[in-house]
Parts: sequence; C-alpha cells; structure tokens
Amino acid sequence: MAESVFGDGTVAMSSIFDHQGADFQVVYRGKILNYQVKKATFSREVRQEKKSKNKIKGQFIDIKYEVPSEDYFKSPKKKDGTYKLPYKRFVDNKELNRFPNGFVVFTPYAFEKKKAEIDQSLK
Repeated sequence: MAESVFGDGTVAMSSIFDHQGADFQVVYRGKILNYQVKKATFSREVRQEKKSKNKIKGQFIDIKYEVPSEDYFKSPKKKDGTYKLPYKRFVDNKELNRFPNGFVVFTPYAFEKKKAEIDQSLK
C-alpha cells in the first residue's frame, strides 16, 4: 500500500532492514522513512522493544494497529445498542480496512499524511 502512495520503486523490504528495526523502508524525494508495523496492546504486559546496534539511516515511524477478534465483527453491539469498544476503535481507524473474508490491510491514509508533510516541506 505504501508504494501506491509514494510511487513505484520507493518501497524496499529486506531481512537487513528487519534486523535493524524496520519492516520496510520508503525512499521518497530524498527522505528515508523506516516503517515498523506494531500490534497495539491494551494489556498491562509491556514488552521490551528490540534495539539494534547498527541503526539504518532515516526517520523511524511506527504504524500501530489493533484487529479485534472475529466475534466483535459478528456481534459488534452491546445489549444497550452501543458498539463494543474494540469494534468501535477498529471502525474509527482510517488506516485499516477489513474485507468480508476477514483479511485486514492498511489503507493509503496510513501513508498520505507523511507524504503530504514531505511534499509541503520541499515546496
């Protein structure tokens, strides 16, 4: 999805990036963006983030996501008619889209703000 926003040939993925803390890298108009996709957690358990000794160049950007279990999509409302919180957080999140088969993808929205910010700074 990032490449559809930033343009052909702007996105790269490799195990080297992964070992240095990035799931994929975007090079756009001379700017290096290192994206890391992270599952949002609302539990009390907090995992220690992995730190790489050899950092790659560029800005690191976390994309956090939460996907509720299938049960929330089958029965999204409480008895009082209001939406259950995990379902509401998901549908309010413009960065994710869920297909009828349950597959979840990022939308262009997840990347458009950063692209616009770079475009504006280079005017």
